[in-house]
Amino acid sequence: MKTVSFKTVGCRLNQAETTQLAESFAEAGFKVEKFGTPTDAVIVHTCAVTARAEKDCIRIARSCAKHTPKPFIVLAGCAAEVSAEVLQAECGPDLIVGQDGKFDLPKTLAQILSVSQIDGNTEPVTATRTRAIVKVQTGCDFYCTYCIVPAARGKPTSVPPPEITERVRELAGKGYKEVVLTGANLGCYGTGSHDLIDLLKSIEEVNGIERIRLSSVEITTAERTLVDYMKTSSKVCRHLHVPLQSGSNTVLARMNRKYSSADYQDFCAYALARLPDLGLGTDVIVGFPGETDKEYRETVELIKEIPFSNLHVFQYSPRAGTPAAEMDEQIASQTKKERSDRLLELALAKKASFANKLVGKECSVLIEKTEEGVGYGWTKEYIRAEITQNIPQINEIVDFTPSTAAEGVLRDT
Repeated sequence: MKTVSFKTVGCRLNQAETTQLAESFAEAGFKVEKFGTPTDAVIVHTCAVTARAEKDCIRIARSCAKHTPKPFIVLAGCAAEVSAEVLQAECGPDLIVGQDGKFDLPKTLAQILSVSQIDGNTEPVTATRTRAIVKVQTGCDFYCTYCIVPAARGKPTSVPPPEITERVRELAGKGYKEVVLTGANLGCYGTGSHDLIDLLKSIEEVNGIERIRLSSVEITTAERTLVDYMKTSSKVCRHLHVPLQSGSNTVLARMNRKYSSADYQDFCAYALARLPDLGLGTDVIVGFPGETDKEYRETVELIKEIPFSNLHVFQYSPRAGTPAAEMDEQIASQTKKERSDRLLELALAKKASFANKLVGKECSVLIEKTEEGVGYGWTKEYIRAEITQNIPQINEIVDFTPSTAAEGVLRDT
């Protein structure tokens, strides 16, 4: 039986699609192996969101080419869509497939590698037994000046609700208790008269799924209706990741974002008033072209005012093919690093402060692994938890009351 492995670079949407691809390869007669083990074919599911991500894809492909025997190497997805010539020149894979063709790869490679044995019992390798990532939407037409996603994934499209609920039922049947809904622009989900709230309602009816988690959501899409629904829901996790990118209105304008810093702050105030213990994560880009010290300080001050539970800090990296890459006043690498380092310190403090708020409060934790007498998992608010008393089983959801919090991790001792 021919074997295949996958390496995913990038976002949760890529991860969800990799799982979908792995299942299709298994149905086509391949045995899906863990990446790093010798296989007949390797699929690198590429990312193009930054130049660094693209370089990572090239590095991985080069490394795979050194294996003996050499596997059939495929680069698929976003970077393959927008930078095929660069990828071919830099690492010379056997096949490059963009967005339209990647889901035909099982059939394509079955023909190339002469796969004829169909084994319906073959199970693909999955990343976790507790949480499953489900693609519900792809594409974006917001055209932020730093972002290549519209070119890599095209206009927004959504998966019909019946397909998603059927997928969720399959996952529940395999034992998953939490699903993470993801998309290139999740808040834009919609098919006909069905919007994101309608989708959440249908998923809530699936027996066996006890948690529904949302990936990144823009405040200019779902906004307050999503918060209102979360307040009434027993399954939607009390966590939102809402990209900020900058707290400076002038930088936001250069980024072509669709809101002001005041809009963002108002949304956070609305959400936290209705869900006081809401875990609130965000993304911030430092060193965007032309960012002055004053504009950077405006970002810092806004972040200080909002009780974020998690903060992802990115140093701006020019992405060829985007307007921002051609802008004047590119910021020096050292300046970007200094600004990033200061925000990362603030991020640690924010995370610790939020975790401390949960000390003494009953929390629900989904256990993802147990090791040396400790159960590890995540709360609904997306805070790491470690349980040492009455160790639960993997994939068990337990209520526990943390007595301490250290470095943003909740503990019962």
